[in-house]
Amino acid sequence: MVVALALVAAFISGSADYLGGRAAGRHNSLHVGFVSQLTNLILLPIFAVAIGWQHLHDGDVLLGLLGGTAGGAAYIVFFRALAGGRMSVVAPLAALTTALVPVTFDVLSGVSLSGGRWTGIALALLAIPALAFRRDDGVCSLSPRAEITSAVASGAGFAVFFMAVGHTSTESGQWPVVFAAVGGTVTVGVLCVVRRVPVVVRPPRLAVIAGVLMAASALAINHALQLGPIAVATVLGSLYPLATTALANRFDHEPVSRINIAGILLAVAGAALIAVSG
Repeated sequence: MVVALALVAAFISGSADYLGGRAAGRHNSLHVGFVSQLTNLILLPIFAVAIGWQHLHDGDVLLGLLGGTAGGAAYIVFFRALAGGRMSVVAPLAALTTALVPVTFDVLSGVSLSGGRWTGIALALLAIPALAFRRDDGVCSLSPRAEITSAVASGAGFAVFFMAVGHTSTESGQWPVVFAAVGGTVTVGVLCVVRRVPVVVRPPRLAVIAGVLMAASALAINHALQLGPIAVATVLGSLYPLATTALANRFDHEPVSRINIAGILLAVAGAALIAVSG
């Protein structure tokens, strides 16, 4: 169940990223981010109530807010790094950091997994930067150190989201990602105010659709993380570049490099090994 939920979340999240990127190419990226986050926030409470919960602990609320705030801040750093740096450096390093931090935490915490699952996780970790790789020979305004720092910082922020939600109780149902959406929306909203980006305008359609997909992805990854292990759910949930790459190739005719193909093969092998070694 964890493997299936995490892979579904990754596919939906990658699709949301693709649509959000398309919207950001036509509209202000902060406005797109705010609309997506707000749509996500509007939808998630409806599902949280419909699905139900047993008990909402104070810790679940705090962890949700922490994860959402970290994730919202990470998106800001990530998109700024993509705008000023090389995608071939920023995207793979950020994606790898997102998956590697929870895995390292689980290893240090003594989480017990079968050898097959650890091998599958290792293959998936290799697949993530390969899937996210994009050739980018353009001139960038960020120094190599700034690129690396921004990529690692954003990846760590995304990792905090996964880890925070993963440590909430199953009794809380889907409420942790509701509070995560609150944290993310407030973070992006405050930045819009600071940057004087108008948000009370007609919302871009693609941004709204991206927000709907974000809500669906949040529901799936929340349940996967609560069921655990966090390392498995996070690594498989971080395979979202697979969907983004496929959509960019299908609709924008972006070429799929040999590195991307290698990433696809590693991702399939890693996910299959994790599933059969459960």
